[in-house]
Amino acid sequence: MMKSKKLSLLEVLGLSVAMLAPTGAMAFNTAGAVTNSGIVAPLGFLLAGLGILFVGISFVELGRKIPGEGSAYAYNAKALGEKTGFISGWLLVLTYTTFAFSSSAVVGNFLDVFFRHFNIIIPVPLYVIFVLLLGGTLSHKGIEFSTRFALVLELFAVGALVILTLIIWLKGGDAGLSTKPLNPANGTLSGIGAGMIFALMSFAGFEGSATIAPRAKNPAKAITTAILGAVIFAMVFYFTVTYTEIIGFGTANIGKMQNSTAPLNYLAIRYVGSYMAIFIDFASVTSYFACYFGALNAGAFMLEALSKNGYLMPWLGDLRGEKRTPVHALDLITVLALIFYAIVGIGFKVSAGNYYNYFGTIGVIALLLVYVLVNTGAIAYFRKQKQGRFKHLLAPIIGILVMIFPIYSNLWPIPAWPMNTFPYIVFIWLILGFFVPQKKAKVKENTK
Repeated sequence: MMKSKKLSLLEVLGLSVAMLAPTGAMAFNTAGAVTNSGIVAPLGFLLAGLGILFVGISFVELGRKIPGEGSAYAYNAKALGEKTGFISGWLLVLTYTTFAFSSSAVVGNFLDVFFRHFNIIIPVPLYVIFVLLLGGTLSHKGIEFSTRFALVLELFAVGALVILTLIIWLKGGDAGLSTKPLNPANGTLSGIGAGMIFALMSFAGFEGSATIAPRAKNPAKAITTAILGAVIFAMVFYFTVTYTEIIGFGTANIGKMQNSTAPLNYLAIRYVGSYMAIFIDFASVTSYFACYFGALNAGAFMLEALSKNGYLMPWLGDLRGEKRTPVHALDLITVLALIFYAIVGIGFKVSAGNYYNYFGTIGVIALLLVYVLVNTGAIAYFRKQKQGRFKHLLAPIIGILVMIFPIYSNLWPIPAWPMNTFPYIVFIWLILGFFVPQKKAKVKENTK
């Protein structure tokens, strides 16, 4: 077997940053947060980031103590038992697969928006199919290429938004750099809480680097820096950009932002010009492509880990070449993405925006359950180790409490069709996981 190259810290970090898709999150999720929270929406992003930080601590602490690929699977197999570990990984497979589905559709949507600036009009489904085929092909180049490529794309996108943010600040926004969005008295507790759902969605995927951290030169350092670094960066970035968008529209004109389908486009044109809107649209393309690419790789490595540990089909555990790439798992997700888009996106004529919302919501519900399981695993594992420090007991408890609200909000009040079916889809997937048997012997790694 060839000795594979160890991943650098930056390459591991790249996967978490890519899956966060910070620029894309600010393009899609801020209007919804403002609709619920009003001008104090930045506080919701800040509180959500602090809550996610506690979840991140559990991932980091378990990752430092429990070696092995499979992220939540490896952690909870040790902490809560093999079956609970598998269920944790099984839910992550659903999360990363649906994230790959949903983000690829948004890339197609933004490609359409971008090329329309040049009067080039191509059906969105063709863009989505192109994105899926391109991503599936590029993923065969190996995880080193994938993480670097995704990170470069996301850094470009973040850079574009940072430039727009600085320009809005320098021009004083609509009516000056107001402190009103920072004062909770200008909103309600329930409103901030409702807005936190959109904020928490923006943090989804921060743990993606945990799937490849064992391949790093220094796994313990890599998982600590990648997960906590990604969360802290996202928290500061989201808080700052959300505040900037609000003062850009103006606190007295917040209704315009609530009703805007493309707030960044509006701000780019208003404060810079139409060419900046083109720049921002292209940045959104790169941000969501990075997210799609990250989810594709994270999902493949979860499938590989579960297969290698005696679950699923053995060929999903095959690692090819010196880069040890799970090509069969990558191809499976790509093919499924093409099939589901053909049926749902094309067959049922679901728009790219709704396709993103539908599959993204399914993935987020599954991911929230994983976060609860990992925090529960952290409490159980460190109690067995007789370690009761803040980060081993109080931090995971806070993490669980933070997750309760968005989970409840997806169940009650009962959402409209088809959103009301998504919790049941996750529940069915969860139940199916209990009937997946583990083979007596682990699959031997194939690294041809």
